Amino acid sequence: MSACTRAADEAAALSVPVKAYSYRFFLSVCFGVMVSYLLALHSSPSGVFVLVLLNLLFCSDVMFKNAWRDLERFRITLSVLCSVAVLAAFCYGLSKTFFLSPLAGSAPDLYIALCAVVVLYLWTASHAARSKERTKVFIKKLDDFLPKSGRLMQGRREMMVFARELKEGDIIRVKAGERIPCEGEIAKGDSAIDESLITGNMLPTAKTVGSRVYAGTLNKRCEIMVKVKKGLTQSVIAGIINAIKNSERRRCVRKDPLDAYALGVLVLALVLAVGGYLYFYWQGDFRRPLHTVGIFLLVMGMACPVSFFFCAVFPAWCVRWGARRRKIVLQELGALETLSRADAVFFDKTGTLTYGELRVASVHAQDAKTKRELEECLASAEQLVDGPFAAAVNVYAEEHRVAVRKLLCFDVLPGLGVKAVSGKSVLLAGRPEWLREQGVPVPDKPFGEQAVICGAKNGKYLGYVLLDDKLRPGAAEMVRALKDMGKEVILMSGDNEASVAAIAKQAGIDKFNFGVLPQTKAEILGNFSALGKKAVMVGDGFNDITALLRAEAGVVFASGKNVYNNWVDVIIKRSDLASITDLFSINRKLLACVRGNVVLCLLCNLGLVGWLLFVPPSYWGAWYQVPAGIAAGVLVVFLNSARLLNVK
Repeated sequence: MSACTRAADEAAALSVPVKAYSYRFFLSVCFGVMVSYLLALHSSPSGVFVLVLLNLLFCSDVMFKNAWRDLERFRITLSVLCSVAVLAAFCYGLSKTFFLSPLAGSAPDLYIALCAVVVLYLWTASHAARSKERTKVFIKKLDDFLPKSGRLMQGRREMMVFARELKEGDIIRVKAGERIPCEGEIAKGDSAIDESLITGNMLPTAKTVGSRVYAGTLNKRCEIMVKVKKGLTQSVIAGIINAIKNSERRRCVRKDPLDAYALGVLVLALVLAVGGYLYFYWQGDFRRPLHTVGIFLLVMGMACPVSFFFCAVFPAWCVRWGARRRKIVLQELGALETLSRADAVFFDKTGTLTYGELRVASVHAQDAKTKRELEECLASAEQLVDGPFAAAVNVYAEEHRVAVRKLLCFDVLPGLGVKAVSGKSVLLAGRPEWLREQGVPVPDKPFGEQAVICGAKNGKYLGYVLLDDKLRPGAAEMVRALKDMGKEVILMSGDNEASVAAIAKQAGIDKFNFGVLPQTKAEILGNFSALGKKAVMVGDGFNDITALLRAEAGVVFASGKNVYNNWVDVIIKRSDLASITDLFSINRKLLACVRGNVVLCLLCNLGLVGWLLFVPPSYWGAWYQVPAGIAAGVLVVFLNSARLLNVK
């Protein structure tokens, strides 16, 4: 959907800057407080009228302009409903204040209701406009992912230069532990590169001469020489960051949820106003038709109940609190509706369908005695090492109560393994080829794409363990539920084909894409949208940001890598995938609650209007009736919304 089309579809209130509402809101609150104070003291009606008039002139102008623009597009929105109610209430109050023979209607005035509608309209419109403008927070933090400098080689001379100064054809040196400052290919040396920032793959990728490397990735093992193919500004990671900075985030909430009910409420008010006019006209003096217009104005002045503004606000507050208790952060409630109407749900693999953390899948040794010795060897060698392999071994050792022996010394070779000394034993834990280089007779077995750690003690080969990234619980059930709803489920990942296919098979996903870079993920979603279909992206890593921005709604599983929470709609802080299906249930209950609130607020308002029409007020309670009725309606809506605090 183009920007022009989206602008035409959204209500006029959303196109107004937040600051245009903010100062009007505070000014309107001041006018409302003064009006209430003067009415409570039974002060001069003309003084109250002047304050109300100033409120309309200086605070309500933006509401009337929005209403006019919406009417030009033949749309009945909250702006139109509020404008009609405010003008009717003002005309009714004008009659009661200055006419020698006031129009019919038992209420002394509707100034309290008028001021409350203006204040709440400005507050509601400001909140909606602010959610649309919230797009550029934390952008400065994204620049931290860009490399700052590189080692430019000029013959045998090395020069430190800014990463942005590197150009095609330059040769740079990248030491172990440094980030690659450009995109290019390895000209000299072999190493293991951590590309998780780009591909999402948690395992370092082996690189040799001629292999492609990406800017921002981490050299884990040996020093390498890289020939620059693309400068930093043309790199994949720079493209991701620029996509965020230049993106006008297409958030799900493009309209006030109350706009959907505005036409129905206005029509109902018109029917009741005309009915009330005709009833009192035929019951009263046939020769005074203009006098009975006061009944029409009284009903239309109450056409927009104050509690109506809270029909969506209270449920939004309550459902957010209720969802937080279930470890789901709903940043944009419109994403729930988008998810329910989406044609397809795209999933990332690592960190989304899977935990994103390696775990020991199986232990392979000759017998039970050797198995225990292998476990102790690996646990002791890896106990002080930082990395995904060591973390997996340490978790396994803790869960299975493996004895961990004290080390005298140890040496870590990044990407290869660990050599440690414990007592009189020399322990080795690492890749099969590295153990062979150390003189350990490791059998030649095909391990495929699965991560493996071999163990040896004093030159004796003990066996190996296989590591794997486990599927989150409830994945298969979640995929089945989405398919039953008629939604297409697609897996996208930067990992290799074997790994992606295995996870897709376990989860029951038929369609998947492997080796997908961030731009390609966004292009796939863009092509899907070009077909007129809606898609939701569920991701986790930094490499998913462009796809999350391109999708109609973005859902992420929280992790330490989430620096982009400002741009996503839903953040899940649970480990199970049942939380995805929970979103559908939350949306159904939220919509039902909003509809129920609209019905309840209309019934309360109908009761208040009936009271004003048919029950003659006593002197002491004349002006309190409208505020009391308003407060009762708001309370009823709040109590009904509070049920969402325990949403499941």
